[in-house]
This record gives sequence, C-alpha cells and structure tokens, in this order.
Amino acid sequence: IISIVGTRNCSEYGKAVTEKLIADFTEQNILVVSGLAFGIDTIAHKAALKNNLQTVGVLAHGLDRIYPTQNKTLAKQMSEQGGLLTDFISNTNPDKQNFPKRNRIVAGMCDALVVIESGKKGGSLITAELANGYNKDVFAIPGKTTDVKSEGCNYIIKQNKASLITSGNDL
Repeated sequence: IISIVGTRNCSEYGKAVTEKLIADFTEQNILVVSGLAFGIDTIAHKAALKNNLQTVGVLAHGLDRIYPTQNKTLAKQMSEQGGLLTDFISNTNPDKQNFPKRNRIVAGMCDALVVIESGKKGGSLITAELANGYNKDVFAIPGKTTDVKSEGCNYIIKQNKASLITSGNDL
C-alpha cells in the first residue's frame, strides 16, 4: 500500500511525476491511497484507475457527501476499483480541522508514503511527519530549489525525514 500526497495546487511537473510514478506500479499490483482532494490526490487516484490499480480515498467528512464535489464521478469509479474510507459520521462537513485528522489514516494504512509536491507548510508535511512517527517509509520527489511547490519536499529530504525518490522503481 502506497500513499501519495501533495499540494492541491500542483504544477504540470507534479502532475507528470505523479502519473509516471503510478504507471511504474502497474507490475507490482500496488494499492494507491490518497485523500481525494484537488491536485496531487486527484491525479493519483485517476492514474491508479487508468493503470488498473486499486485506489482508496480517505475522506475528511462523512460518506454521505463527496468533497470536492467535482470528484463525485471519480469517487464512484473508485468505489468500483478500490473504495472510500472515513472515520467521520454522516452529515460531517469537510471542515478545515478534519483534514489533519484524516491524514493520520492516510499515513497509518500505508507501507510507504510519497510526497510529490508540497510547500513549506501544509497537509502533505503533516502526513509525512505522521508516517515517520508510525515508522513508515517516507519518500519525496525533489524539485527546483526556486519552486515554492517543491520547498516542502526538498526540506524533508534535506532533513533526512524522507528519502529521495525519482520513480516507482526506487521503492
């Protein structure tokens, strides 16, 4: 089980890296886990489906809704090729404080966690910190030193909180 996390506002580089990474997993029959958010999460889930891999979305709200609403079709496809998971009861809104709570599940259920793109702060780094605390393998995709969307990945690599990864073959 591999968890893929990253920024909601990803770059074309982040999108391409995510799609290639997931494609590298097709021979290994890996379950891809993410948070069904915009950006890297959505790209990871779609790439898993495209490559006939199972994918699970961990939600920050009840199962009676999908957030973001633009991912309703994706969530339906995932329920047929993986699933959706939450520990929030029905009628729970996707409130800001629920996302870090959700991240503990994303970090806890994986064998390895990969951070694709991340700023210096945010949910991806929270999830990486949680995964480290659970003694999971944590990896990060390096990026340009001048790119704010790569600051978080470069930082956790530099601090030895994540191993550098450039392809799925590195796992």
